[in-house]
Amino acid sequence: MEILKEKYKDYFLIGAAVNASTIRTHGELIKNHFNSVTCENEMKFSNLCHREKDYQFDKADTIVQFAKDHELKMRMHTLVWHNQVPEWVFLDTTKEGLEERLSNHIHTLGKRYGTYCYSVDVVNEAIEDKSDGFLRESKWFQGLGNDYIERAFLLAKQEMPEVKLFYNDYNETNPMKRDKIFKLIKELKEKGIPVDGIGMQCHINIYHSSMDELKEAIEKYLSLGVSLEITEMDVSMFRYEDRSEILKPTMEQYKAQARVYKECFQIFREYKNDITSVTLWGVTDDVSWLNHFPVSNRRNWPLLFDEMMKPKEAFYEIMNF
Repeated sequence: MEILKEKYKDYFLIGAAVNASTIRTHGELIKNHFNSVTCENEMKFSNLCHREKDYQFDKADTIVQFAKDHELKMRMHTLVWHNQVPEWVFLDTTKEGLEERLSNHIHTLGKRYGTYCYSVDVVNEAIEDKSDGFLRESKWFQGLGNDYIERAFLLAKQEMPEVKLFYNDYNETNPMKRDKIFKLIKELKEKGIPVDGIGMQCHINIYHSSMDELKEAIEKYLSLGVSLEITEMDVSMFRYEDRSEILKPTMEQYKAQARVYKECFQIFREYKNDITSVTLWGVTDDVSWLNHFPVSNRRNWPLLFDEMMKPKEAFYEIMNF
């Protein structure tokens, strides 16, 4: 069988989101086919620090060591997000106190892991996409105002001067959301804030029929003079609003998935000089986050390898052109 990372060695890094369990259960597949990894959850605030000043690094350290042992590059995910933040961060604190907690967190992760990472999602999903509003009114926004994004990037640059700093978001090709992301990064760049790139998550589904919006988004973002990374790709068997369940996809669904993967990778390859890495959000279908979201315990089959760690039609489609 051909090796995924070898096929794309002249294009971009091929990554996978991993966790402390999958590096054991799926370690051979990870090290054989991928040359980049992202911690799925282990570097998020709530996973590292349930109690103030009590960081627990064991799981993240294990993944970093796995990457070092097998010469895999690492992305850091994520420093500032509205989800998976421990409650203590926002309790009983002034604006100055919240700024200090933000600063301490970025300092801690930068010092411990910055040396091993080629890029970091500094701020994740800060754009509002459920209304006409611009920035999501998260607790970070409520506590620090617009400045929290600027401050996060400046702090990250200070702590990790050699690491590429990314803004990361989903629905990034939707024209309305795309234009808001463009506006945010443009404003930050004009202020001299060190944003090196935009992370396009690329959570899509088999009904994604047109690639025009993907190319338009790539072109628009590149006009800002930034790099791009595909950071969390998977291709769901369901539309987001679909709450139905199936026992197994049909052949037509597998073929549709393979087509979407192929068309996306064709576009990614066109922009190989601007796209640093393409990361799949998971390793195999049995460990995908989509088996639990947005419908709890509903099976999904969104990745290139099936539950038995065997390559699917989508794998062969992106390998054979």
